[in-house]
Parts: sequence; structure tokens; C-alpha cells
Amino acid sequence: MSLESVSPATVPVWRLRALGTAVVLAGAPLGAALTLSPVTLDALFAVAGLGWTLLVFGLAWWLPGAWFQHLGYRLDPHGLVIRQGIFWRHRIAIPRVRIQHSDVSQGPLQRRFGVGTLKLYTAGSRFTCNELPGLDHDTALALRDTLLRQDDGGDGDAV
Repeated sequence: MSLESVSPATVPVWRLRALGTAVVLAGAPLGAALTLSPVTLDALFAVAGLGWTLLVFGLAWWLPGAWFQHLGYRLDPHGLVIRQGIFWRHRIAIPRVRIQHSDVSQGPLQRRFGVGTLKLYTAGSRFTCNELPGLDHDTALALRDTLLRQDDGGDGDAV
């Protein structure tokens, strides 16, 4: 069975967040290498700091695109299936009858790019909050509403 992709508009959101983190991770060591190193080791520290900076910024650019390629979902009669992971792949099946609460969240960057995160809170497992990030905001709301209104075949107290 094929899975739906999340919105491509989420990749810039993830890249901006990752680049912000990269500034902190790469900026401090690079600054320290350029300003605090002894004169004889300046060149060595500068090259190491530059290499670290390029690595961190390269990963900050590459990882969000790779994460997007490996994130998908499918709504079926039993619930929601989420596939995610670049190196360690996960397939998470969330049965409708275990969903207790659902929420759609949107931060400032997500709002700017029109994407959001669907959060599903489940009962009785170690992973009580499952998130599906990167959905178009309207799709996240529609998916949440679909999960809320589908008949669960029981007494109707799920979600």
C-alpha cells in the first residue's frame, strides 16, 4: 500500500530550524578556534573550525530533505500508519480505538509556510504522543476531523 507524502513546504521550515541550530553548533567552536588558539596553532584550529562548520551546515541542509523523503502516512479503516526515519526506519500504527485526544499545532515558521503538526495522544503505551509533522495545515485539520468523526464500531468514546 502506498503512503501519502507530507507537504514539501515543510522542508524550508525544517532547514531554517536546522540552520539556526547549526549557527550555534558551528559558530561557537569556530569563533573559539579563531580567537582563543595560540599563534602557532592558528592555522590548524582555523582549518578544523572551518571543516566543522562546513560539516554542520551541510548536514543542516541535507537532513531535512532526507527526512522529508522518508516520512509518509496512510489513513486506513483501522487508524493511521506513519512511516519515518532516515537511518533507523519506523512504521508506527496508531489504532483509532487507542486515540484519546488529537491536536494540530503550528509554530511561527510553520504558520508562515502553511504547514502544521498533527499530534495524536494514545492510551497505555510508552509512546503516548505520536506526531506527524510537515502536513499542510488544512490537511492536518482534515485528517484530525476524519479521525474524530469516523465510526469506531464501538460505543463511540474513542478520540
